[in-house]
Amino acid sequence: MAAIGYFGKEGSFTHVAALRRFPKATLAECPTVEEAFARLEAGEFPHIVVPIENASSGIITNTADQLMRLAITEGEPAKLLIREALAMRVQLMLLARAGTKEVRKIYSHRAPFDHSRAWLAKHFPQAEQVIVESTSEAAALAAKEKGCAAIAGQQAVERHHLAILSREVGAEVANQTTFIVVGAPLARAAKATHTSLVFELPHKPGSLVAVLQVLSKRGLNLTKILSRPIPGRFEEYRFMIEFAGAEPTSAVVEALSRIRKITTFCGVIGAYPVRRI
Repeated sequence: MAAIGYFGKEGSFTHVAALRRFPKATLAECPTVEEAFARLEAGEFPHIVVPIENASSGIITNTADQLMRLAITEGEPAKLLIREALAMRVQLMLLARAGTKEVRKIYSHRAPFDHSRAWLAKHFPQAEQVIVESTSEAAALAAKEKGCAAIAGQQAVERHHLAILSREVGAEVANQTTFIVVGAPLARAAKATHTSLVFELPHKPGSLVAVLQVLSKRGLNLTKILSRPIPGRFEEYRFMIEFAGAEPTSAVVEALSRIRKITTFCGVIGAYPVRRI
């Protein structure tokens, strides 16, 4: 069986999500989201696991950009699609080398920093915050540098021989990250409950409202929306949305038919179930 790729290194939250979803599979780390998608497209993996959204910091734009690129450049219906969404509760911890008394620098991914902003301002206002590609990279850096710490998960403690300075990082707000499985069809696929689209619009007033009204009139609840600038087309945007519902229900069939008529481009990037892991 071919390996399944995941963003980050062993001990990252994405690694944990991949282990929980594919406990018997061989897993291969990818330092960046972009590398994970590139290796998927090259045929090295049948599937990859990447983060798509954090409850505090919002949609992971690196992942969204790659999904949009797949939808736009295929030229025909995409074969590599979102096959599942995996929602996982996340507990953040502050980790450092044993015996650390003073923390001058803290490493982490952008999402944990966003989630724990208030906690860090209260407890470590003078510490430099350094954004890195993943929490696993953050833990590895903290293990090497005196006076440095990382915001990461329990799984990084043993791997990097770190001590837990605090289990309360951002604990005042419940934290959840959603990951997606992207690739070819899964051998055992559950019934789809959500659909994601990428689309572009005529550059005129009310064009986005028209798409949202299509969903509203058919009782389809919008669960994600992201806009990204279209290169070379000033003040114009490409949109990615997710809504609850999937074909072959009549409401979704009708909605997709109508949206395709009122957009200049529309591509489905997945119809999939949402699992809690």
